[in-house]
Amino acid sequence: MRALILAAGRGSRLHPFTENCPKCLTDLDGMTLIDRQITTLRNAGVTDIVIITGYLDGMLALPGTRQIHNPDWASTNMVESLFRAESEFGRDVIISYGDIVYEPRVLDALLANTDNISVIVDRQWRSYWEARFQDPLSDAESLRLDNYGHITEIGNTTADIDDIQAQYIGLMRFKGGGIDVLKTARAGLGKISRPWMTKRTVANAYMTDLLMEIILTGHKVRGVPVDGGRLEIDTVEDYETAAAMIADGRITQFFDPASTPAAS
Repeated sequence: MRALILAAGRGSRLHPFTENCPKCLTDLDGMTLIDRQITTLRNAGVTDIVIITGYLDGMLALPGTRQIHNPDWASTNMVESLFRAESEFGRDVIISYGDIVYEPRVLDALLANTDNISVIVDRQWRSYWEARFQDPLSDAESLRLDNYGHITEIGNTTADIDDIQAQYIGLMRFKGGGIDVLKTARAGLGKISRPWMTKRTVANAYMTDLLMEIILTGHKVRGVPVDGGRLEIDTVEDYETAAAMIADGRITQFFDPASTPAAS
């Protein structure tokens, strides 16, 4: 099993914290975001960790990890960065965004799932979004599940809270035949007209676009439910909100910083 951490972007919405370092090196309660991820992965036995870099890539040559650089990081998005590391997919790969942190129980839920394509979804998303945004629907994306727990829709803007049964967090796993499905879906992006293509090019496709392509071509994507246990730091407001909740102890309703032991 291998983990790929997508950390190529600059994180302009987190400026000035990202003026001199990649977003994933933002400090959260004494540990950087990516150090928290790496520690959680290693403690679960996932020790082969590859970081896909872009902005200030030299700063992500972290001990015990390997790096693959996306030289086009400034003009591309997550899918393109991921496929710079296609040779590293193997037959069992965890894929994670670089600007998230999660408790061990979240990773444990992903590792325990037996589906070939599995995606962590947070059922407790609404209270977290209400802490982050005055209007949760200003940022939340659709995510609908069928009666068997498979994702049927993901990644669209919506004005209907009922379109959001849980929230995608940017942590997923592909194994076995799921690896082949992932590659086939990437090769097919742009060949069939999809609604997202009116907003962005294939080179700027989001991971949710790729997941939706997998779903629309008839493959099952399992939503693995968790209730909280994670944070994402995407903007200055996110960081300040998290820092304030860490200071007064409220953070534990969403994420327990102590769940990641300090690196030795």
